[in-house]
Amino acid sequence: MGCFSCCGADDVGKKKKRDDPYVPVPAPGGNYGYNRGPAPTNAIRTSRSQPIEVPAIPLDEIKEITKNFSSDAVIGEGSYARVFLGVLKDGKKSAVKRLDSSKQPDQEFLVQVSAVSRLKHDNVIQLLGYCALGSTRILAYEYATRGSLHDVLHGE
Repeated sequence: MGCFSCCGADDVGKKKKRDDPYVPVPAPGGNYGYNRGPAPTNAIRTSRSQPIEVPAIPLDEIKEITKNFSSDAVIGEGSYARVFLGVLKDGKKSAVKRLDSSKQPDQEFLVQVSAVSRLKHDNVIQLLGYCALGSTRILAYEYATRGSLHDVLHGE
């Protein structure tokens, strides 16, 4: 069995039909990709992004509201971030997510922040602000008073 167990061994050695739209074809530059026609018009463009609809929060302010990222302020921890409880200057309780160091380019991160900042739905927690300073990546979300999604779904 290979790395991709979802691809059955039956497919090995069979020739693909040329009219199959998912047949890998060489892309410019010699990379292989799947030729499905032109990219959709609503594809995310990394060169120009929509404006970010939440404020940039200075790192000093974030340090102040999280007690300099004190372990006393930690309300959650995951594989790539720690979450701290803080109250923003406008009085809103916030879950401040400090992402682990990343080599992701600033522009790519800001494109993602832009997309998340424009999400508006009753079932989606609002992004309240962000900080991108060097390799520091911080997102401030509204605080969910009922706990995490896992807690709500599993009655904890």
